[in-house]
Amino acid sequence: MEIIEIAKTIKKNGGTLYLVGGAVRDEFIGKPVYDTDYCVTGISKETFLKLFPKAKILGKSFEVFEMEHAQFALARKEQKSGTRT
Repeated sequence: MEIIEIAKTIKKNGGTLYLVGGAVRDEFIGKPVYDTDYCVTGISKETFLKLFPKAKILGKSFEVFEMEHAQFALARKEQKSGTRT
């Protein structure tokens, strides 16, 4: 499945797909883009897996999905732990 098809599927289900990370930097500075990472907003993990059942799950702290030689992370909120000083 092409990335444009993946983006359209996510959009049809209420989400948005963003290109993030080093690929964005490389594009801006005119370097070849070798690694593509995406952030998905607006859909849950369950919805993502329903839409893309062949996606391979990576990661321990938070899940990243791999498919079509690209990685897709769902947007998340950072939470601090520990005590304030």
